Amino acid sequence: MFGPLFLDFNQQFIMAKDYYETLGVSKSASAEEIKRAYRKMAHKYHPDKNSGGDAAKFKEASEAYQVLSSAEKRKQYDTYGTTFDSAGGFGGQAGGNPFGGFDFGGFQQAGVDFDLGDIFGDFFGGGSPRTSRRARGIDLEMGLTINFEEAVFGVEKEITLEKKDKCKICGGDGAEKGSKIITCPKCHGQGQVTVHKRTIFGTIQSRSICDECEGQGKKAEKPCGGCGGSGITRQEKSLKIKIPAGIDNNQRIRIGGEGEAGYRGSVPGDLYLVITVLSHKEFKRDGFDLHKELPVSFTQAALGTKLQVETLDGKIELKIPSGTQPGTMFKVKSKGVPKLGGGGSRGDLFITARVVIPNKLSKKEKDALKQIAEERGEVVEVDENFWSSIKNSFN
Repeated sequence: MFGPLFLDFNQQFIMAKDYYETLGVSKSASAEEIKRAYRKMAHKYHPDKNSGGDAAKFKEASEAYQVLSSAEKRKQYDTYGTTFDSAGGFGGQAGGNPFGGFDFGGFQQAGVDFDLGDIFGDFFGGGSPRTSRRARGIDLEMGLTINFEEAVFGVEKEITLEKKDKCKICGGDGAEKGSKIITCPKCHGQGQVTVHKRTIFGTIQSRSICDECEGQGKKAEKPCGGCGGSGITRQEKSLKIKIPAGIDNNQRIRIGGEGEAGYRGSVPGDLYLVITVLSHKEFKRDGFDLHKELPVSFTQAALGTKLQVETLDGKIELKIPSGTQPGTMFKVKSKGVPKLGGGGSRGDLFITARVVIPNKLSKKEKDALKQIAEERGEVVEVDENFWSSIKNSFN
């Protein structure tokens, strides 16, 4: 295939891989035996297996099979021994890989430069990947702070963000006004080109991304001056966003297609809003339920009353029965937070009675309470510490 190879190596002997040993077959194995051995190893060591997979062994088996499954490559492989000597000749017993163990940077043979690292990377699947520009635009994320009532009932907000968006001059297709989008002349619309490489195994054919159109298959006849043909420019954009009723703190809203624009008019990314809900001075949220405390006087708790209570929907009348104890909880149905996707259903409002003990009493109030205590057979001392002792009994 080529003339003599002259390689200068620093080591006297370097042991190479034995592909027959890798697959567990003899040097005289038939093509069918080699195929069966490879399938067995591939099934056993495939990296996608939940257990028992081994990516390194799977790659070794694949490497061995690619050489031994080809009659021509197997013949060339069998011609050489398992070692190189410093004079550049091939020696030792047959059956080894004459290329294992060396760092092939590059060499020149018959006036042609070869990069063996690249050759073997392409041949064994380890070469550098060649990819086109990202087709889909990048997803973006930003925070948005709203107040408690806005989270409960929903709101429409206007936000402004800076991002890569469609070029306003070309509309995102990357072509100058009046210029056409044409089929790429290099890849003829395929987005890929066939590359032939001369190697010591022969000519290897591979496909790579077309560098003319960057894998698109088409290009602008004349690139847009505003975006250089990419179809995107960095700019500010304002959006009106509808925040649904019932959203909670740290939840995210996805706005489809409002991330960064895709290359040359391809699919844009999405925008994700991370919601921060400010706390409320009266209400606390627990899922879709709301909680609040209601101050109730000592006499109101003892005798009972009706009180006007402020809710997020406005005032309601709440009946406080006589003998209400501190910490008594009242449930008001459907006055909580609307349930997301709940068809209009809402959580409940829970109101906890907080019995308030006055700090100071008039002499008339003290006498009245002393009389009540005597009627109940309770012993009290009406002094400066009297009301503090009663107050402490509710804590």
